[in-house]
Amino acid sequence: MCIHLVLLNLKVSNKTTILASNKNYNTIMKPVYLFTILSIVLLSCSAPELPLPEEGSEQIRINQLGYYPQSLKEFVVADLEATSFQVVDKQQKIRHKGVLTDRGTWEVSGEKVLTGDFTRLTKSGTYRILLNTGEASFPFEIEDKLYSEALNASIKSFYYQRASMAIEESYGGIYKRGSGHPDDNCAYHPSTGNKGFLSSPGGWYDAGDYGKYIVNASITVSQMLNLLELHPDAMAHDKLNIPESGNGISDLLDEIRYELDWMMTMQDEDGGVYFKLTAEKFGGFIMPEEYDLDRLIIGKATASSLDYAATMAQVSRVYAEVDPAFSAAALVTAESAWAWAWAAVNQVVYRNPEDVSTGEYGDDQLSDEYYWAAAELYVSTGKKIYLNYLLENEEPYEHQITNSWKFFIRNMGFHTLLANREKIDPALAESLTKKHLSLSDEILQKMESIPYGISIDHFEWGSNSDVLNQAMILCFAHHLSGEQKYLDGAIRNTDYIFGKNATGYSFLTGYGSKQVMSPHHRPSGADEIIEPVPGFILGGPNDHRQDRQQTKYDSEFAAKAFADVEASFASNEVCLNWNAPAVFVLGYLEQVMK
Repeated sequence: MCIHLVLLNLKVSNKTTILASNKNYNTIMKPVYLFTILSIVLLSCSAPELPLPEEGSEQIRINQLGYYPQSLKEFVVADLEATSFQVVDKQQKIRHKGVLTDRGTWEVSGEKVLTGDFTRLTKSGTYRILLNTGEASFPFEIEDKLYSEALNASIKSFYYQRASMAIEESYGGIYKRGSGHPDDNCAYHPSTGNKGFLSSPGGWYDAGDYGKYIVNASITVSQMLNLLELHPDAMAHDKLNIPESGNGISDLLDEIRYELDWMMTMQDEDGGVYFKLTAEKFGGFIMPEEYDLDRLIIGKATASSLDYAATMAQVSRVYAEVDPAFSAAALVTAESAWAWAWAAVNQVVYRNPEDVSTGEYGDDQLSDEYYWAAAELYVSTGKKIYLNYLLENEEPYEHQITNSWKFFIRNMGFHTLLANREKIDPALAESLTKKHLSLSDEILQKMESIPYGISIDHFEWGSNSDVLNQAMILCFAHHLSGEQKYLDGAIRNTDYIFGKNATGYSFLTGYGSKQVMSPHHRPSGADEIIEPVPGFILGGPNDHRQDRQQTKYDSEFAAKAFADVEASFASNEVCLNWNAPAVFVLGYLEQVMK
């Protein structure tokens, strides 16, 4: 078996694979090649030259979940004077040998970076990397369905964020809790222009706090629906163990529906959409059922109305077969919200009123919101009014990092048009495809310039979502072109999330060898359970460190500006729009790596 594997994978200096299918193989194969092959076979089946330490070294940065058999397999070594490595299996047999590449010093982490590649190793199993200096990595897997559990957990996290209902033990296990925030009698804040009360139950808590915000809900829902538009069967109807499981509808659609039912309560009779449902200030680190602040309906703005219009137009397509009546109603509300936002008198930029200090989600630039809404409405209705808007109001084809609810909006419009190319103007489809591949090539070029092989070296609030959003862009490029280089790029960024980063942490709660244990998340902080609620993507390194007064950071380097402490809202909070691209990327990889 060892000999067979080596013959299939050995590369010679002219980069031609030595295969038995070569007609002249037996005559041109020099004895020195055969000697080399047999030597490598003996090495690959032997025990490691150095003892394998029990503990894994955090200076060997791997994807702590593992790698697909046929995927790219890379890792980083930080600040160690190693030159070579071995990949050792569970029986402590060497299955691969390689040399490390010196990538120099990464200025934003302050580390001397070496990289290794063991892509040729494709056999499923449990492995560790052993350096010639004696350090070894955490264990990792090579396996099919690599991200199946992580994908399920990243979706199940939304269930744990449900407002207005209890998390029952049969679905939540040790994370069971009481019902909080019925939100059935919320007073209108004066910023809405209305008086009285609104019943607006349900939906998901937005982040580590207990607010509910339309702009963030919209992009979150839409990014996950993007996955189902490309791969309708990406999530079965019985995988998540949520109350709706087994009803014949995708569990992902069921979970999203819980948010959509709340969102629809936030639309005013005139079509405009209220901005958020929160108290005037953030509550303490208490469980939802202990919350004691008055809940208010706050603001009504262009951004919330357009984001709502975009999402509901997309909803009308994706839910058309499973719930035609809901689909039709969603499209009606989408066009109503567009009409309200289109009226010049209603073009309102939201700002927190003086007495409100919960999340502002402020946005002065609204052209991208109009573009996204027009794109979704055009694909769903085919109406020329929306096509004309797109053709007359071109947006720059770029990815502007940080605050995805604000800057990734134009990309959401591009992605919907690309996912539905057969439904749109052919010239527009061709133009957008070329621009998308050009942007993706720029991202890949950036990866080549960064020692860690990732696509960002600028770390702001929610930097992990920037990494995942660029992985999402690359997944779309792979979908459009079928080119392996884009899939490799998406895998590199995903490796970063699961441990191949300058902090050494796996940034999905509950997963990895070095896990985040103290996220800025009220239920995880107040439930007296050591392990945090699983399945959340953390914000990640943030060079601005807006929480310096209450958080001690161990490093001044931007790529290491992360603190696993509950107080660190700037680096260690959870948020819906950070989980959504993880759902898309993990779901996409699970589909194409079958």
